[in-house]
Amino acid sequence: MIQQDGQLLGKKVLAKIDLLIEIISIIGRNKIAEKDDYFLQACDLVKELRQLLGQLIGPRDDYIKEAIKELIIQRLPEENMLSSLDVDLSELLNSMYNGVYEKEELSLPKTVQRVEARDEDPLRKAIRYLFPQYKVINNYRKLGCLFKYYIPSLKLAIDNIEEGNTDFVRKECICRQSGINFVAIPVDEMSCSREIIKKIKHSVKFL
Repeated sequence: MIQQDGQLLGKKVLAKIDLLIEIISIIGRNKIAEKDDYFLQACDLVKELRQLLGQLIGPRDDYIKEAIKELIIQRLPEENMLSSLDVDLSELLNSMYNGVYEKEELSLPKTVQRVEARDEDPLRKAIRYLFPQYKVINNYRKLGCLFKYYIPSLKLAIDNIEEGNTDFVRKECICRQSGINFVAIPVDEMSCSREIIKKIKHSVKFL
Protein backbone atom coordinates (compact mmCIF):
# COMPACT_ATOMS: atom_id res chain seq x y z
CA MET A 1 0.00 0.00 0.00
CA ILE A 2 1.30 3.47 -0.89
CA GLN A 3 2.09 5.51 2.23
CA GLN A 4 -0.19 8.36 1.16
CA ASP A 5 -3.09 5.94 0.69
CA GLY A 6 -2.43 4.51 4.15
CA GLN A 7 -2.50 7.97 5.71
CA LEU A 8 -5.79 8.77 3.98
CA LEU A 9 -7.32 5.52 5.21
CA GLY A 10 -6.06 6.29 8.71
CA LYS A 11 -7.76 9.70 8.67
CA LYS A 12 -11.03 8.12 7.51
CA VAL A 13 -10.82 5.54 10.30
CA LEU A 14 -10.27 8.21 12.98
CA ALA A 15 -13.13 10.35 11.67
CA LYS A 16 -15.49 7.36 11.85
CA ILE A 17 -14.20 6.41 15.31
CA ASP A 18 -14.98 9.95 16.56
CA LEU A 19 -18.45 9.69 15.07
CA LEU A 20 -18.96 6.27 16.66
CA ILE A 21 -17.96 7.71 20.05
CA GLU A 22 -20.57 10.43 19.63
CA ILE A 23 -23.28 7.89 18.82
CA ILE A 24 -22.24 5.68 21.76
CA SER A 25 -22.61 8.77 23.95
CA ILE A 26 -26.12 9.35 22.58
CA ILE A 27 -27.06 5.70 23.09
CA GLY A 28 -25.73 5.78 26.65
CA ARG A 29 -27.75 8.89 27.55
CA ASN A 30 -30.91 8.01 25.63
CA LYS A 31 -33.49 5.93 27.44
CA ILE A 32 -36.18 6.10 24.76
CA ALA A 33 -36.87 4.04 21.64
CA GLU A 34 -35.03 6.55 19.45
CA LYS A 35 -31.74 5.00 20.51
CA ASP A 36 -32.57 1.98 18.33
CA ASP A 37 -32.16 4.22 15.32
CA TYR A 38 -28.76 5.36 16.55
CA PHE A 39 -27.80 1.75 17.18
CA LEU A 40 -28.47 0.96 13.51
CA GLN A 41 -26.34 3.93 12.58
CA ALA A 42 -23.55 2.61 14.79
CA CYS A 43 -23.84 -0.79 13.08
CA ASP A 44 -23.34 0.92 9.72
CA LEU A 45 -20.28 2.68 11.08
CA VAL A 46 -18.79 -0.55 12.42
CA LYS A 47 -19.32 -2.12 9.02
CA GLU A 48 -17.46 0.75 7.35
CA LEU A 49 -14.66 0.59 9.94
CA ARG A 50 -14.36 -3.15 9.40
CA GLN A 51 -13.82 -2.56 5.68
CA LEU A 52 -11.30 0.26 6.19
CA LEU A 53 -9.32 -1.53 8.88
CA GLY A 54 -9.35 -4.67 6.76
CA GLN A 55 -7.35 -2.73 4.17
CA LEU A 56 -4.90 -1.53 6.83
CA ILE A 57 -4.33 -4.62 8.98
CA GLY A 58 -5.83 -7.44 6.96
CA PRO A 59 -9.19 -9.27 7.08
CA ARG A 60 -8.85 -10.60 10.62
CA ASP A 61 -12.11 -9.85 12.43
CA ASP A 62 -10.69 -10.60 15.88
CA TYR A 63 -7.91 -8.04 15.33
CA ILE A 64 -10.28 -5.54 13.77
CA LYS A 65 -12.78 -5.68 16.65
CA GLU A 66 -9.99 -5.18 19.18
CA ALA A 67 -8.55 -2.33 17.09
CA ILE A 68 -11.92 -0.54 17.05
CA LYS A 69 -12.21 -0.93 20.83
CA GLU A 70 -8.69 0.39 21.46
CA LEU A 71 -9.18 3.35 19.10
CA ILE A 72 -12.42 4.27 20.88
CA ILE A 73 -10.69 4.19 24.27
CA GLN A 74 -7.76 6.27 22.98
CA ARG A 75 -9.99 8.97 21.47
CA LEU A 76 -12.54 9.35 24.28
CA PRO A 77 -12.96 13.04 25.23
CA GLU A 78 -12.80 11.94 28.88
CA GLU A 79 -11.28 8.82 30.43
CA ASN A 80 -14.36 8.12 32.58
CA MET A 81 -16.91 8.81 29.83
CA LEU A 82 -18.00 5.19 29.45
CA SER A 83 -18.47 4.65 33.18
CA SER A 84 -20.49 7.86 33.44
CA LEU A 85 -22.74 6.55 30.66
CA ASP A 86 -22.91 3.08 32.24
CA VAL A 87 -21.79 1.53 28.93
CA ASP A 88 -20.06 -1.85 28.61
CA LEU A 89 -17.96 -1.16 25.53
CA SER A 90 -17.13 -4.81 24.76
CA GLU A 91 -20.76 -5.87 25.02
CA LEU A 92 -21.95 -2.92 22.93
CA LEU A 93 -19.38 -3.58 20.20
CA ASN A 94 -20.36 -7.26 20.11
CA SER A 95 -23.99 -6.21 19.62
CA MET A 96 -22.96 -3.85 16.84
CA TYR A 97 -20.96 -6.62 15.20
CA ASN A 98 -23.98 -8.90 15.37
CA GLY A 99 -26.07 -6.16 13.81
CA VAL A 100 -23.53 -5.84 11.01
CA TYR A 101 -23.11 -9.54 10.32
CA GLU A 102 -26.68 -10.69 10.67
CA LYS A 103 -28.54 -7.64 9.40
CA GLU A 104 -26.33 -6.05 6.79
CA GLU A 105 -29.37 -4.98 4.83
CA LEU A 106 -30.53 -2.74 7.67
CA SER A 107 -30.30 0.98 7.22
CA LEU A 108 -31.88 3.94 8.94
CA PRO A 109 -35.40 4.98 7.92
CA LYS A 110 -35.44 8.03 5.69
CA THR A 111 -37.21 9.97 8.41
CA VAL A 112 -34.29 9.56 10.81
CA GLN A 113 -31.64 12.23 10.48
CA ARG A 114 -28.15 10.71 10.33
CA VAL A 115 -25.29 12.17 12.32
CA GLU A 116 -22.87 13.32 9.65
CA ALA A 117 -19.29 14.04 10.70
CA ARG A 118 -18.39 16.10 7.64
CA ASP A 119 -21.39 18.44 7.84
CA GLU A 120 -21.63 19.04 11.57
CA ASP A 121 -20.15 22.11 13.20
CA PRO A 122 -17.48 20.74 15.58
CA LEU A 123 -18.30 23.49 18.09
CA ARG A 124 -21.94 22.45 18.13
CA LYS A 125 -20.87 18.82 18.51
CA ALA A 126 -18.76 19.70 21.56
CA ILE A 127 -21.57 21.72 23.12
CA ARG A 128 -24.05 18.89 22.64
CA TYR A 129 -21.64 16.50 24.34
CA LEU A 130 -21.03 18.79 27.34
CA PHE A 131 -24.57 20.14 27.78
CA PRO A 132 -26.99 17.47 26.46
CA GLN A 133 -29.75 18.38 28.91
CA TYR A 134 -29.82 22.14 28.23
CA LYS A 135 -31.60 24.19 25.59
CA VAL A 136 -29.09 25.76 23.19
CA ILE A 137 -29.99 28.83 21.10
CA ASN A 138 -28.24 29.17 17.75
CA ASN A 139 -27.23 32.66 16.57
CA TYR A 140 -28.23 34.49 19.75
CA ARG A 141 -28.33 38.27 19.35
CA LYS A 142 -27.52 40.59 22.25
CA LEU A 143 -27.16 44.37 21.92
CA GLY A 144 -26.33 44.13 18.25
CA CYS A 145 -23.80 41.30 18.62
CA LEU A 146 -24.41 37.81 17.29
CA PHE A 147 -23.25 34.88 19.42
CA LYS A 148 -23.04 31.50 17.71
CA TYR A 149 -24.47 29.57 20.66
CA TYR A 150 -26.16 30.58 23.91
CA ILE A 151 -27.41 28.44 26.80
CA PRO A 152 -30.00 30.54 28.70
CA SER A 153 -30.25 28.44 31.85
CA LEU A 154 -26.47 28.65 32.34
CA LYS A 155 -26.12 32.23 31.06
CA LEU A 156 -23.33 30.93 28.87
CA ALA A 157 -22.41 32.24 25.42
CA ILE A 158 -19.99 30.22 23.29
CA ASP A 159 -18.61 31.63 20.08
CA ASN A 160 -16.06 30.84 17.41
CA ILE A 161 -13.05 33.16 17.13
CA GLU A 162 -12.66 33.66 13.41
CA GLU A 163 -9.61 35.18 11.79
CA GLY A 164 -10.07 38.88 11.17
CA ASN A 165 -13.13 39.15 13.45
CA THR A 166 -12.89 42.33 15.54
CA ASP A 167 -16.05 41.79 17.63
CA PHE A 168 -14.36 39.79 20.38
CA VAL A 169 -13.69 42.72 22.76
CA ARG A 170 -17.19 44.13 22.30
CA LYS A 171 -18.81 40.75 22.87
CA GLU A 172 -16.71 40.21 25.99
CA CYS A 173 -17.76 43.60 27.33
CA ILE A 174 -21.46 43.01 26.62
CA CYS A 175 -21.37 39.64 28.36
CA ARG A 176 -19.54 41.04 31.39
CA GLN A 177 -22.11 43.82 31.78
CA SER A 178 -24.99 41.35 31.36
CA GLY A 179 -23.64 38.72 33.75
CA ILE A 180 -23.09 36.22 30.94
CA ASN A 181 -20.18 33.82 30.84
CA PHE A 182 -18.46 34.22 27.48
CA VAL A 183 -16.23 31.54 25.98
CA ALA A 184 -14.53 32.16 22.64
CA ILE A 185 -13.06 29.13 20.87
CA PRO A 186 -10.57 29.26 17.95
CA VAL A 187 -12.29 26.36 16.17
CA ASP A 188 -10.17 26.56 12.99
CA GLU A 189 -7.00 26.03 15.03
CA MET A 190 -8.28 22.81 16.60
CA SER A 191 -8.14 19.43 14.92
CA CYS A 192 -11.33 17.88 16.34
CA SER A 193 -14.24 18.32 18.73
CA ARG A 194 -12.27 16.58 21.52
CA GLU A 195 -9.87 19.53 21.66
CA ILE A 196 -12.82 21.95 21.68
CA ILE A 197 -14.42 20.03 24.56
CA LYS A 198 -11.23 20.31 26.60
CA LYS A 199 -10.94 24.03 25.83
CA ILE A 200 -14.53 24.72 26.91
CA LYS A 201 -14.08 22.70 30.13
CA HIS A 202 -10.90 24.63 30.88
CA SER A 203 -12.69 27.96 30.28
CA VAL A 204 -15.93 27.28 32.16
CA LYS A 205 -15.29 27.11 35.89
CA PHE A 206 -18.39 25.13 36.85
CA LEU A 207 -17.57 22.14 34.59
